[in-house]
Amino acid sequence: MSVELVIFAVIAVVVLFQLYNVLGRRVGFKVEDKPAPRISEDGDGPVRIEKKPEAPKFPNLEALKARDPQFNEINFIEKARETYEGVVVAFTKGDVDPVKDRLADNVYNVFSKAVQNRDPSAPKESVTFVDGPKVDMELIDFKDDFAHIRVRFLSELLYQTEAAKPAEPTVPETDVLPVPVEAKKTHKRTAEYWTFHKNLKSGNNPWLLAKVEAAKA
Repeated sequence: MSVELVIFAVIAVVVLFQLYNVLGRRVGFKVEDKPAPRISEDGDGPVRIEKKPEAPKFPNLEALKARDPQFNEINFIEKARETYEGVVVAFTKGDVDPVKDRLADNVYNVFSKAVQNRDPSAPKESVTFVDGPKVDMELIDFKDDFAHIRVRFLSELLYQTEAAKPAEPTVPETDVLPVPVEAKKTHKRTAEYWTFHKNLKSGNNPWLLAKVEAAKA
């Protein structure tokens, strides 16, 4: 074999080896390039690692906490629920004085007048909650030194009117007995917006009910 043939053979081998290295490489990102899922230690299967979604931030919540460091939304919701239940029961009974410290002056005056204008001869009424009211914080706003929080309440109430006493017969010796009036029960579903406000000049100021509005169920 001549020297030229040997040289050409060596060159051909080198060229083919370089082509193989180039053509054999994978270009781009492929499915098999994804890292294999981490296998759980107990061997039941792959463990999927997902990023937890961030909780949506309520508008003005951080601003309220900056101005009132003692504010806690969970505690506020529970206090608002207690106020709602207490005021509803007190107003139905016709005595709002026990909850006066939870009401702004304008709301207390409106409730007091409504109670005073009731017919004193009308049967007394009581109310109970069929289930705990649903409470949602809807809006946080500021006006001057006051913070306002609007809360939406959904509830189912059971109103019960006391049985009326039968009237005394006008003729003592009559054989006709008076017919007693039975207690009346009424279910009612309500949806209302209650707005509470607080004077931020002092952290010790309470949240007071400042406005009541009807809401859509």
